[in-house]
Amino acid sequence: MAYLKILLVRHAQSFGNQRGEMEGQTSTALCRQGQQQAQRLSHRLLTIGHQPSHLYSSPLLRAKQTADAIATALSQAGHPISYYCADNALQEMHQGIFQGLTWAQAQAQYPKLCAQLMTDLAWQPVPQAETLSAARARAHAWVNHVLQVHSLGEVVWAVAHEGILQQLVAVLMGCDRTWKIPIAHTAIFEFWLAAKSPRALTHDRFNPEYWHIHRFNDCAHLLP
Repeated sequence: MAYLKILLVRHAQSFGNQRGEMEGQTSTALCRQGQQQAQRLSHRLLTIGHQPSHLYSSPLLRAKQTADAIATALSQAGHPISYYCADNALQEMHQGIFQGLTWAQAQAQYPKLCAQLMTDLAWQPVPQAETLSAARARAHAWVNHVLQVHSLGEVVWAVAHEGILQQLVAVLMGCDRTWKIPIAHTAIFEFWLAAKSPRALTHDRFNPEYWHIHRFNDCAHLLP
């Protein structure tokens, strides 16, 4: 059986992450711990049994450096990537007026808005920030692009960010909502699709052999 294999991974830890900043679409480099995480991730990915023909990455530095480490490890192992590109659709969600701030800084500067966010589950718009519906639409567009341009039997890897990954995972799983998933740095999600759309199937839509989850929030490579 031929599957389109899609592997998603969160970037390694950045200096902004280390400082507790809401980085959004700001771009800081990997810190020392993040560099170590990226190396451990790269070594782990070499062992999964299938290497990608295509590697996509968010253009933000923390993701790009993580993807660079993966590409270098693959090349050194004799599996060079035939196609490697930065894709704006994989950027993190823009955090608006909170972008680049720690939560403590945000509370000091915008106390009323932060208090609302902490006391009410209803979505509160953050000025200048990307909306949840816009992020979901972006995730849908990226997944649809991958399904259109890649064939069954191909292997596609992508490096992205926690916020947009929550949307990408929900889209791939066909969820009508977004589940809260605490995603560790360099966590891996791997989906195998034998059919690109459930609409093309009848009763087989409910046959799990068409869609496999091989890894979900897997960060075993970070264990001691």
